[in-house]
Amino acid sequence: MGHDAITGGDPPPTGLAAPHDHGGPLWWDPLSHRPAHANPETGPLLGVVGVLVGSNVIANEVLPSWAYIPWNIGVAGALVWVARRWGRTTPRELGLAPDRIRSGLLWGGLAALAVVGTTAVGALLPVTRELFQDDRAAGLSLGGLATYALVEIPFGTVLAEETMFRGVLPAMFRRRFAHRRNWAVRGDLAAATLFGLWHVLPSLDLAASNTALKDLPFGLGVPVAIAGSVAATAVAGLGFTWLRNRSGSLVAPVLLHWAINGSGIVAAWIVQH
Repeated sequence: MGHDAITGGDPPPTGLAAPHDHGGPLWWDPLSHRPAHANPETGPLLGVVGVLVGSNVIANEVLPSWAYIPWNIGVAGALVWVARRWGRTTPRELGLAPDRIRSGLLWGGLAALAVVGTTAVGALLPVTRELFQDDRAAGLSLGGLATYALVEIPFGTVLAEETMFRGVLPAMFRRRFAHRRNWAVRGDLAAATLFGLWHVLPSLDLAASNTALKDLPFGLGVPVAIAGSVAATAVAGLGFTWLRNRSGSLVAPVLLHWAINGSGIVAAWIVQH
């Protein structure tokens, strides 16, 4: 067991390559250190991916709405345990190092403010107001909006997804590829791709509720919603990953993700009321 597996700190150089040789420009992950030991076993990683696939189907198609939050938090917590126990990852690799929380608050807070401001401008401009038409928001009372934006989004969606896709998966993929060149970028791209695919089922609800998508001819609303959602969330996943890499903390992408989802539904509610 290496130094990083014991202490959770930065490992010493291994001789495989420079510690920051993560396969991309330095700005992509200036805090990265190649793990002292790779974990090339595919079993734990495939198990995590399998749990995510099953959880996605269950959360979107089976569970009652009240169970959504405890289910997602429970799954995320279980995957952190798997990543620590069988993935040999450290708190720092998972974005859970206490000494990086302040950095996460700073970077995440600035990014969240930028998103909220941009969303507000988009909701006010006539040329973009139509994009905020969403039947899900139209049916919410003020109390329902507050519950959705302040409870369901941060605890049912954001916390779980960031833990899974910016914590567990990148850390385990990076360990899997740590004996190769471009180890960190490989891991980050794999996790972002899975994050995009995670949104296939939710995109069906978007196709049914978004006015612009419903008006598309030839039934194109569903495929456009799926393709657009997968592509957009995969790219967004890379943005969240960069923020987590730069800050060293999951707090940063949590704040940004919450700002994107929360400001979007609030803007949609305001536009339609």
